[in-house]
Amino acid sequence: MKLETYLSENQVKPSAFAAEIGVAPSTITRLLKGERSPRLDLIMLIKEKTGGQVTADDFFEPASAGEAA
Repeated sequence: MKLETYLSENQVKPSAFAAEIGVAPSTITRLLKGERSPRLDLIMLIKEKTGGQVTADDFFEPASAGEAA
């Protein structure tokens, strides 16, 4: 599940989620806009806080067939 979907379905504002995991609100905003990729430690915080509903795979688009990995 994408972080944006999780926040929407659970009626959590990005700024409130940021405070819950101890990061700046701008960090979550940039993730949601696709302006940055999360570091591993941030991915783990998000996964823990969302009960595993948002994972590392949810931040990255799968490579299309025939594309070099």
